[in-house]
Amino acid sequence: MLSALAVGGMLLTGCQDTPQPSPSNRPPASASATGGPSTSATSSAGGGSAKPTQSASPSRRASPGSTVAPEPTTSNTLPAPPEPTAPAPKSAGPLTKKDLPRPAGWQPVARPGGAEEGYRGNGTWVQGRDPRYAAQDTITIGCAPVTRDDYPDPISALQATYGKKGATSTPGIGLAMQFGSTADAKAYYGRYLDQVRACDKPDGPMLATVIDSDLGLIDQRRYADGTEWTEMAGQRGKRVTLVILTDPGHTIDRSAAESVLRQLKG
Repeated sequence: MLSALAVGGMLLTGCQDTPQPSPSNRPPASASATGGPSTSATSSAGGGSAKPTQSASPSRRASPGSTVAPEPTTSNTLPAPPEPTAPAPKSAGPLTKKDLPRPAGWQPVARPGGAEEGYRGNGTWVQGRDPRYAAQDTITIGCAPVTRDDYPDPISALQATYGKKGATSTPGIGLAMQFGSTADAKAYYGRYLDQVRACDKPDGPMLATVIDSDLGLIDQRRYADGTEWTEMAGQRGKRVTLVILTDPGHTIDRSAAESVLRQLKG
C-alpha cells in the first residue's frame, strides 16, 4: 500500500540504542498534498499512534495529541535517511510500473517529491525507494508494538502515486516490496496483518475495519481527525503489495477492492 501507503507525520529518526518512536497510524508511503498522505523514515518503532496528514510534506515527529504506549527497544535501528540528491529511480530490482495496480477511477500522477517526502520526483508516477525504510514506514502504520527485529527487510521497493480522476489532488499510494524468499514475504505480510488488526478501538487514533476476502487484506480506516481511507494488500510469492486510497464515506466496496487485489503480481 501504498510508500504507504502512507501513505504524513510518519515517523521519527534516530540511530542510538534508545527507546524507539511509536508506530504511526497513517497511510503508508510518501506523497504530497498535492500528493496525499506522506511518510518519512524512522529508525524503529514501538506501540503508539499518530494522526495521518495530507500536508504538502510529511512531518518527522508525532502529531499533536498522539498517544504513546510502552515502547519496545532494540539495537537493530536505521540511521536517519539521507536527503535525496537525485531523482528517484523509475524501477527497483525486478519491480517496474507494471507491477503496481491501477485502481478503477484513479490515474497515475507524477509527484514532485522533496526532502521531507524522502525522494525527488522523476517525472513518472513510480519511485524506487530504499527497501529498508519502505518496509519500516509501512509496518509502523499499525497499532501494535513492533521493531526491526520483528520482520525481514525486502530487497527492493517501488512506490506509486495516484490521483482520483477529475481531482488528482486526492491522494492514493501504492507500494510493491520484493523479498528474498517467499518465507520472508509471508512473515512480513503476517506481521503487517497483526498491525492492522490491532487497530480495533473505536476511540483510538485509528480504527481499521477489516472486510473478509479470500484475495487479501481489505480494511477501511477512520482516523481521529475524521479522514477515511481504504486499503488493499496482499502477498504473492516473494512480493507484498499495498494500495491505500482516500475514501470519504468508504464508498470503495469489497467488489472494487477485490478488483485491485486481482491485479497483484508475484
